[in-house]
Amino acid sequence: MAKILRCIDEHNSMRFFFAFTDDIVKDFEKLQKSSVSANIEMGKILTMNALLYSDLKNDTDSIDLKLKTNGDCGLIISKLYNNSFITGYLENKNLSKYDKIYEKGKISKDFIGDNGILVLIKDLGLKSPYIGQTSIISSNISENFTNYFSASNQTVTSVNLEVKKVLDDYISFGFMMELLPNYTEKDLSQFTIYSDMFKTELENYINSKSDDMSFYDYICSILKIFNIRIIEEKIIHYKCNCSDEKIDNMLLSLGKKELNDIVKEGKEIEIACNFCDKKYKKSVEDIKDLLNEL
Repeated sequence: MAKILRCIDEHNSMRFFFAFTDDIVKDFEKLQKSSVSANIEMGKILTMNALLYSDLKNDTDSIDLKLKTNGDCGLIISKLYNNSFITGYLENKNLSKYDKIYEKGKISKDFIGDNGILVLIKDLGLKSPYIGQTSIISSNISENFTNYFSASNQTVTSVNLEVKKVLDDYISFGFMMELLPNYTEKDLSQFTIYSDMFKTELENYINSKSDDMSFYDYICSILKIFNIRIIEEKIIHYKCNCSDEKIDNMLLSLGKKELNDIVKEGKEIEIACNFCDKKYKKSVEDIKDLLNEL
């Protein structure tokens, strides 16, 4: 379970989104049996997608984030659904040779890359989905999303995504801030102060070794001090959207020739979901039934 907050400052000049996603990172690790480096970088992408949850209004709305980089991690995908589910896929999830770097709180350009394409697909039930993309300019995921949203939303934006390995646990947190139209120079100055402040709070919390307060409560106490008002709170879960029906539709998309080839081989096939690793077995009779639908 992850908590998402949407907030606004007391002057209605900037809005804030906060995501507390520890459990989502842990669920990804549990399902994928992935390396520390994979969990940390995938956790950042999942956290970024969680921050966009307020954009979804209808039950069938969804947001996909895709990053194809020149790093060893390969393709990264996160899918967010408006039934409060989020899931993720990382092409090369078991490259443990980078783990020691990430356990020290650093990142590896060789793993995550510093060049490629970032794509956002937002399906809000309109005639066609919105598709935006930009070049990846950095090995820092936060910088890439700051660059993307500053350009696409045409407003001053700050994004920060952090996943820390603390002993055998993870703390995962992200925020996105946007200045609203007609802001003043004073608002811009305050925006910078808030952005710099929230970028340090996770490290401050870890160093304080506070066992009597969760990080969520810690941030909420700071919001109260600065009169930043919470206007919406949502909860999402890490859960895959795969199903027998979707597997059947995927097989149908192969067409008659490929399905007939499967039947001729006379063997049961097994298909694994990339997002949760769940295995789906289809017998020859199952394939014949699908052929009857074509």
